[in-house]
Amino acid sequence: MFWKKKSKEGDGKKRLFKMPTETRGAFRVLPAPDAPIVMKVEGKTMNAVDISSGGISFDNNNYKLKASYSIEIVLPKDAGPPIVAKAVVLKIDETDVCRCKVEGLNPDQEDRVHHYVLERQKQELAEKKNKYS
Repeated sequence: MFWKKKSKEGDGKKRLFKMPTETRGAFRVLPAPDAPIVMKVEGKTMNAVDISSGGISFDNNNYKLKASYSIEIVLPKDAGPPIVAKAVVLKIDETDVCRCKVEGLNPDQEDRVHHYVLERQKQELAEKKNKYS
């Protein structure tokens, strides 16, 4: 006789959340047009396309998939020193933008990035509210 094997998913524990299968694990925000995020990738100055609490995107300038690059990030309206870290290229999309995760942040740097992302989210919500008022 053939018996159906029990699925590991049915382990009796209830799951409230399911891990997304997407590569994006955090909400990304666009910098304000009048206040770009200026960054250096291996010494080349450019503006970030977007940023999240765990990653950053920038235009591809002959960067390689899965490679790690030294970066410096200057957040607008942030009085702290540039954030120095590593960016690991996870994907180069169809518009030739490098989608990266940021590694090597200390807790203060993480807080600064989180604060920036939160403030941009608030600004975007206020802009939408004013647009539809």
